[in-house]
Amino acid sequence: MAEYTLKNIPEEIYHRAQAAAENSLRSLNQEIIFRLRRSFDSEDARTTALHAKWVMAALESGPAKPLRVADMDAAFKKGVTRAKARRSGQ
Repeated sequence: MAEYTLKNIPEEIYHRAQAAAENSLRSLNQEIIFRLRRSFDSEDARTTALHAKWVMAALESGPAKPLRVADMDAAFKKGVTRAKARRSGQ
């Protein structure tokens, strides 16, 4: 197993991690690994859900048809519009 030393941990995070480790009956190292794993699992679940949403949207869009340049342009324009809307909403 690889080893890594954390440096310059803010005091607040260190104390919160230490308290969480004590409450969970884990060492500080075990607590940090647990929380890292949980954050990656959460990210993976969000990505998987997004991919499933895309697949369902594709399946519900109807039968496959040849892709035309106009279709690609429309899809690109739609994506750009959605991205701009997200940015302005932040």
